[in-house]
Amino acid sequence: MVPQRLSRALAKQDLAVLYEIRDLVESLIAERKEATKANRPRREVLEEKKTGTITYRLEHVSCGKNCKGCPHGPYWYGYWKEGGKTKSKYIGKRLVES
Repeated sequence: MVPQRLSRALAKQDLAVLYEIRDLVESLIAERKEATKANRPRREVLEEKKTGTITYRLEHVSCGKNCKGCPHGPYWYGYWKEGGKTKSKYIGKRLVES
């Protein structure tokens, strides 16, 4: 909600000043959107299931910059250790449990 004091002050401005204010507000909105994207985790774990040595995670995934559809998913991924390193494999939209 816009504070009344600000609304009254805006109502007194001429058209040129209102255009400048609009440009400023649009710039501030763009900056906030970028800051929000930068702080968003690349992966968000929604669910986790462990089976033996494999951990399955249902994740939302960000693909990169300038994507209007991020995050994508959720998708299942399998994680395990191999030779001291964590390995992963894309499973898909559904986790088929046996």
